[in-house]
Amino acid sequence: MSRAVERWWWAVLGVAAALAAACGDDGRGGSVRSVQPTIVATTSIWADVVANVTCDGLATVESLIPAGSDPHAFEPSLADRGRLDEAALVVANGLGLEEGIESTVEASEAAGTPVFRVGDHVEVIDYSGGGVDPHVWMDPIRVADALSPLADSIVAATGLDADAVGSCVKSYHGELVAIDGRIEESVAAIPESDRKLVTNHDSLGYFADRYGFEVVGTVIPAPSGLAQTNPAQLEELAEVVDQTGVGVIFADSGHSADDAEAVAARVAGVEVVPLPSGTLGEVGSGAETYLGLVRTTSGRVTTALR
Repeated sequence: MSRAVERWWWAVLGVAAALAAACGDDGRGGSVRSVQPTIVATTSIWADVVANVTCDGLATVESLIPAGSDPHAFEPSLADRGRLDEAALVVANGLGLEEGIESTVEASEAAGTPVFRVGDHVEVIDYSGGGVDPHVWMDPIRVADALSPLADSIVAATGLDADAVGSCVKSYHGELVAIDGRIEESVAAIPESDRKLVTNHDSLGYFADRYGFEVVGTVIPAPSGLAQTNPAQLEELAEVVDQTGVGVIFADSGHSADDAEAVAARVAGVEVVPLPSGTLGEVGSGAETYLGLVRTTSGRVTTALR
């Protein structure tokens, strides 16, 4: 049986079990069906991961921050607070990524909603300029490592069948390991001396850590995506690009590429390549799922550097 078929079969069994458990006697010979548990993830990336952990059907999974929006800058509404309060579980990245909603998530947690923070369950790295890098999803193996504790929290918060969720985790874990292997094969074709990255936003640290790249420069070298740069920093980065011979600046699609374009204009032969690294994209973008985002990002990086 293929992984896809096995995963589908377990999803069917899990949904059937959940429906059976949700139905009870209404006292008149009929049945009563309970509402399916809702899990709210802060970002579209983690919503997709949670959907896979629950086999796209065992629970209702929502993303608080819409796809295409910057998680650093998003500001929640009163309705968003209500969604968090009503959720069976909130799944957050943590590590300061969701700057605008941290206090709202904490308030909902204090009111009784359980919160799972992915950053508490993976090995983190620091920015060179200080602070913890929150972009843990750029390493699929770190995401794979977080699946088991995430599944435990989901089962505890929702009452879903542990075996059904465990089967979903096993299947998705295999997909993450497989894509990691394909990325390693692709990166192997790039000489180590050419594995240098320049980005507009410091979001590829975990990707670099996993696959042997060096981040030699960043347009906005700060933990927050809301930070600003200045002409002196841009000029300094242009010198780094020129001296290292880097021919590409990778621009996170969730942030303005204007400064990256300005640096590229200062050095002959440098191009700006967009990456969907911070949020899922629209259908047809190649980044509408987490696996698609990793595949597209790694593909653009390796193609540009080769």
